[in-house]
Amino acid sequence: MKTLIQGGWVVGFDGNQHEIIKDGVVVYDGNRIEFVGKDYPQPVDKRIDAKGCLVSPGFIDTHFHSGINASDYILADSTKTDFFASNYLAHGGPTREGAHSAHLKDVDIGQRFSIIHVLKSGVTTTFDIGGAGAEPARYVDMIDQVGIRCVAGPSYKNVSFFHDKAGRLEYDWNDERGSKGLQTAVDFAKKFNGACSGRMTAMLFPGHVDSCTPALLKETKTAAKDAGVGIQIHATINLFEFHTVMQRERCTPIELLKKLGFLAPDVSLSHCIFVSGHSWLAYPYGDDLKIIADSGSSVAYSPLKYLKLGILMESFDRYRQAGINMGIGTDTFPKDILSDMRYAGIASRIADKSFLAGQPRDVFNSITLGGAKMIGRDDIGRLAKGAKADIAIVNLRDIAFGAVHDPIRSLMETAVSRDVRTVIVDGETLVDNGKYLRLDEQELLDKVQIKGEQVWDSVSKWHWTGKAIDEVVPPSFKMK
Repeated sequence: MKTLIQGGWVVGFDGNQHEIIKDGVVVYDGNRIEFVGKDYPQPVDKRIDAKGCLVSPGFIDTHFHSGINASDYILADSTKTDFFASNYLAHGGPTREGAHSAHLKDVDIGQRFSIIHVLKSGVTTTFDIGGAGAEPARYVDMIDQVGIRCVAGPSYKNVSFFHDKAGRLEYDWNDERGSKGLQTAVDFAKKFNGACSGRMTAMLFPGHVDSCTPALLKETKTAAKDAGVGIQIHATINLFEFHTVMQRERCTPIELLKKLGFLAPDVSLSHCIFVSGHSWLAYPYGDDLKIIADSGSSVAYSPLKYLKLGILMESFDRYRQAGINMGIGTDTFPKDILSDMRYAGIASRIADKSFLAGQPRDVFNSITLGGAKMIGRDDIGRLAKGAKADIAIVNLRDIAFGAVHDPIRSLMETAVSRDVRTVIVDGETLVDNGKYLRLDEQELLDKVQIKGEQVWDSVSKWHWTGKAIDEVVPPSFKMK
């Protein structure tokens, strides 16, 4: 069926870069875009009025965890313990004694909620780090049911994290655990790459530079090449990791990855905050950014995640100017790519002490073209003839926006997920008038609330303090 989207500001692609077509037209037939321009005189089967809206390529979330959702959020960013400004989740590393009581991912409720949540912010492709988990078949079935385009795979590492009774992070090393995890990830890639009518792309997700042995990282590189898939790894995510790797290997985490031959155009680095030269490191040697740029590797930046911890990337513009391909990920909760777009710009301005930093065009490119490049695709992240019909329509005709001259600047400075009117993935409308079409949202939210209360009630069983949720994270006001 041939569908025409008319009116508003269309973000077209001229072959090299985005361009704005005022009162433009997008026509797609099936799952491919047929026309982008001003006028389309030929007959169509359906018309969508986009007057007052931005018609954009679907956004690409390059770092996302479906296992962190609304129920986990109250713990995920409120119980941080300052292990050299570590951003490990306190609830993610229970005590050894309480590990059996720790919260497990729920594919049918928590992860489904997370995927729909990010989809409704205009994301048509997401990198779900480790989302496949222990039930890969159920997970893939859920992704197929939701309808999103997804880069996925189980995560793995050599180490499990625990906390002692003083809240200190402990490493529990097991080489066999890492090898088995890698094999599970490879099996997933072989079985499910291309699943969900082509919307599933497999990727290998070794956990962190400091949670994997050099041997496992080498094995991952070989396995990815053999399977024909990419890699994403958490790298330089906190001071704890940086100093741990420096102590073990006598080099920075980025230098270690270079030594191992790990870095390449099909590799992306999650977060990548604490590189050489960062003001918190007091380590003036080397040039990690040049190493990354020379390798062709990408960086998936998650600004909200770090701003909540009082940590800045120094800065978004510095990475981009070094020649590094940048993507943006939501990571934590809420999963609102439009808000993260704004946070990326603001964080860059603070880091650079310049209101000219973090320009809307550069940040917008990161959630579209940058994400597409990260997985080596030229048929997503753009509106052009032959590209996939992955489209987000954002309503800019709202009092919150006022007068609009530059729609990309207005999007970055003002928009939130609730402004997203329509989301189309692979030619199918999944969100219309702000409502997800494939299930009852309220029914899902009821289940999420019940699940959340179960998680909160379990805190005392596994948290290192042994305290109840309201003692670990005191409520804002007294609750009766």
